[in-house]
Amino acid sequence: MTSPNPILTTIIFVFAIQAIVLGILLFVKKPRSQSNIFLSLLIFFFALMAFNIALVNVLKSYEMMDTFRYVQLELLYGIGPTLYFYTKSVTDKNFDFSRKNLLHFLPVLLEFLFYRTAFYRLGADGMYKTPVHPYTKFYLIEQWLGIISITIYTILALRILIKYQIWLKEHYSNIEYKTLQWLKIPIIVFSGFWIGWNLLTEIDRFLFDKSLKESYFLPAFVGLAVTTYWIGFKSYMNAQTETSGYATKSLKTEEKPPQPELAQKVRAVMEAQKPYLDPDLDLTKLAELLEMNPKQLSQIINRSFSKNFYEFVNDYRIEAFKKRLVAPESEKLTLLGQAFECGFKSKSTFNDVFKKSTGKTPSAYLKQMKNRSE
Repeated sequence: MTSPNPILTTIIFVFAIQAIVLGILLFVKKPRSQSNIFLSLLIFFFALMAFNIALVNVLKSYEMMDTFRYVQLELLYGIGPTLYFYTKSVTDKNFDFSRKNLLHFLPVLLEFLFYRTAFYRLGADGMYKTPVHPYTKFYLIEQWLGIISITIYTILALRILIKYQIWLKEHYSNIEYKTLQWLKIPIIVFSGFWIGWNLLTEIDRFLFDKSLKESYFLPAFVGLAVTTYWIGFKSYMNAQTETSGYATKSLKTEEKPPQPELAQKVRAVMEAQKPYLDPDLDLTKLAELLEMNPKQLSQIINRSFSKNFYEFVNDYRIEAFKKRLVAPESEKLTLLGQAFECGFKSKSTFNDVFKKSTGKTPSAYLKQMKNRSE
């Protein structure tokens, strides 16, 4: 255990308590949603860990560590399942948490009971004594199984998020407010912290005889408390993000040979009616315009144009933007204004798509075009 540090302990307390408050606000925020409940629990679990460490230092300064071992607040086994079910809830509006899913949280109950036993009390304290207490091995096994749990659930959560983003590009032409890119931050931070933490403590224990603990222990939990608060705030602001109808099922479809006549029909409608100018164009809308099944249209775009729906529509928008730049009235609008007129909905999406298409930023492209005309 480290020496008490009033400044760092206070910082941990302040940010951990604020994160817990944000978690509670998320839990009661209306309209109530399954995803908000899981997100609030995730923030609570991590804030609780930071608060737990601050409490350790307070009790240590009053020589009450024997009391702390009976009120241990860490719930390591709740992190993985909560993160996983939050990801499922926020990406799939049809997902419904059932009673059988409660089995994923059974290890949390067992962990709570473990912390009330001598295996934990003697094992955790004995880790920093010479010789190491015989119960320490049980404590370390419990901790590493928790890390394995977090790692497995994190991989599952990232897999869902990646598949969700692939699905988005098959169905929407503007996806910036649907991608849930911000969700990668808590997934990476929350899972990476304990993996890195346990590796660091083991390196310190075996290679440096625990001499580094004073330099990294409290600062690491200050970082965790501050980061948890920031993620709690960010999560609260993004809590109303709506799911887009994605279901966690296989994205594979029956492959059929290219259908050139249907591909030509799609191309003709895109060029004549310019549906891509609608910033809210999605696969369903275009399929209705073409009097096709959305699944059939998606397959035609994938097979005949070797693109997903997102790339297919935005390529038309890029070409429309290029044409507007050479039009006489082009100087009446900014580059971003021209992009919005072509169906783009955000600056970041436009810049990203344009650079992937041309290899240049819009301003660099315009400058090159002007130089050529001179």
